[in-house]
Amino acid sequence: MPLPHDHRLARAVRCALIWLVWLACAPLALAAGPALEGNPSPRIASDVSIVGAPDGLLDDMEEVAAPYVERFRSTERAVYIDDAAYELELLLAERGYALAEVAYEVEGPAARLLVSAGARSTLGPVTVTADPSCPISEEDLTRYVSGPRTGLFGRGEVLYVKRRVERSPRRVVVDLVALGHLEAVAHLDDPGPGPEGGAVPVHLDVEAGPRYRLEPVEILREEDLEVDVLEAIRLAQIDITPLSPGEDLPYEPRVPGRVRSSVLDALASHGYLDAEVRVEADVDEESHLVQMEISVVPGLHVTISEVRFESSGRTRESFLKSRLRLRPGDEFSTREVRASVRALYRTGPFSEVRSRVEGEGAERTLVVDLVEQESLEVYFEPGFGSYELFRGTVGARDRNMFRSGIDGSAEVMVAVRALSASVRLTDPWFLNEQVIGDIQVDFERRKEPSFLRENRGIGAYVTKEWSGVMATTFGYQFGRSEAKDVKVVDDDVADAQNIVNVAGLTLSQRFDDRDALFAPTRGLYMNASVQLAAEGFGSELEFIRGKLSTSWFRPVSAGSVLGLNLRAGIIAPAYDAEAIPIQERFFAGGGNSVRSFKESELGPKDVNGEPLGGEVFSTASIELRSELVGALQSAAFVDAGFVERQASDFFDVDDVRFGVGLGLRYLLPIGPLRLDGAVNPNPRPGEEDWVIHFSIGMPF
Repeated sequence: MPLPHDHRLARAVRCALIWLVWLACAPLALAAGPALEGNPSPRIASDVSIVGAPDGLLDDMEEVAAPYVERFRSTERAVYIDDAAYELELLLAERGYALAEVAYEVEGPAARLLVSAGARSTLGPVTVTADPSCPISEEDLTRYVSGPRTGLFGRGEVLYVKRRVERSPRRVVVDLVALGHLEAVAHLDDPGPGPEGGAVPVHLDVEAGPRYRLEPVEILREEDLEVDVLEAIRLAQIDITPLSPGEDLPYEPRVPGRVRSSVLDALASHGYLDAEVRVEADVDEESHLVQMEISVVPGLHVTISEVRFESSGRTRESFLKSRLRLRPGDEFSTREVRASVRALYRTGPFSEVRSRVEGEGAERTLVVDLVEQESLEVYFEPGFGSYELFRGTVGARDRNMFRSGIDGSAEVMVAVRALSASVRLTDPWFLNEQVIGDIQVDFERRKEPSFLRENRGIGAYVTKEWSGVMATTFGYQFGRSEAKDVKVVDDDVADAQNIVNVAGLTLSQRFDDRDALFAPTRGLYMNASVQLAAEGFGSELEFIRGKLSTSWFRPVSAGSVLGLNLRAGIIAPAYDAEAIPIQERFFAGGGNSVRSFKESELGPKDVNGEPLGGEVFSTASIELRSELVGALQSAAFVDAGFVERQASDFFDVDDVRFGVGLGLRYLLPIGPLRLDGAVNPNPRPGEEDWVIHFSIGMPF
């Protein structure tokens, strides 16, 4: 039954209050951390010690010193301890100890690094004055001086970092010159830190001066150039050509060099490999206008007489030629050569691909040097999930099957509550087009809380990568979907087919520009798909299914990242279908969903409390991840989500459930170890007040 409006408001207020209490308790947990740590395993050898490290910095200092200590242990040369002392001074300076000194004592194979950190300095009031012509705001200018912040989630004072403060005038001038202010100057008034530490006031004075502007570029002896040469030159200088008559573009000293490089590349991509280009800039200091002149001697027009591959590997030459964009007789193009090199890399078998040109005159040989890597790998990956418990994955992959660049793999995953297997063949250049072709056979068995899911099937897909971050996939799937040991007492579940063939077409769009896979700090991931299953495709169950998964990450301070996640799905019976079998429904709740619920426990239930799933669901999470010590991170999060039985209820949601909690992550090469605890702010009969999840991998 829908909750009254005032009850929903009270629940939201309660949720917010609990979240604030968790955040308020976090500093106490962090303060208690050192007392609970005991004596952690040292990162450096026991015969080399660091004495006098400031509170909370010993682990970081040991990590910085470790490489030099290892060299000292193997050679007993004191110069490596001297290097370690220097690196520790740099680290301390970055943490606000501007006057820190690190001495050392060496006695045979033993050494001591003696730290005299002194008082910690912070950045006091930063004042800025700038002339009216300065295009950088005073607020942005202060950021050139600012350093990292202290405190929980980077909310404390700004540290005084001597190198950053001293370099700020130079960095301001470099950026102003890039904006066309060639006469810019900046001065810094910095009294420096005192032995007692504390706040250091800093004043930055900026004079941007006049802005120099580019006039339209003149191409000398234009009438002597071929049409294609002239067009290549004009295309190469688009970035310094005004888009409209009234627009002006700034001039800075690097512009002539960039223009020359662009023109040379444009000419080489039209067959003029020996072109000579000269770019001269006439700077008028009175009018602040700059006239650039381009002089070109194109030289011979070069074509390809032969293409030769030099490789010690086993890949067939016919396969290599099919990936190359150039053929004998074609105009030589450096851009097409680069595209061919990228295409050969993308096939997978090669660790190195390089191109070169042999010969002189109007016809030359294109040589492609290739180094093949070991194509076969066998791997084992351990894992753990709070629901599936222990799991292990074993697989084998050959990146160069049949000597034709086909990528083949087979994988088996065994867990306490799940079993899956897959075999996959991938052609990274399907039918000699820039399209990836896939054939995949899958089997999955998974023990859900209210039934046993078993799926098997085969699919064929083609993928077009539009750029390095975006791709579109279209495919056909045929499979057998089955639900066994169903515990649910429900008329819809009883009426639906528990063993059914599912076949249909799938279209998906993916975008991913995250900076890391396991623990991203910025970027966007989005995957949206739609599937149509119909009798005409061989399906016994007819439906339309849509799914969306998106995550967004952005740094909010030094060492802290804010992450947002949204997942949603809808499956609607189509044509004559009346009910969706339980194994094809959506479920929510668990370590990667709303974390105040156990696996699949969020949403409709039968009279015995068994999850029924639904035709529509959505979950959302907001999570703040912060660095603590070394590879250890903390997290504060709020989850929300719902599951509705009928697809028609997608826009009539009245039962959103929440989870509020804290977590720890320890980053490992195989993925982060993750411990999350979440509170249910409005538990109902039969629901847990709080839930703990332990697993490997981020929730999103």
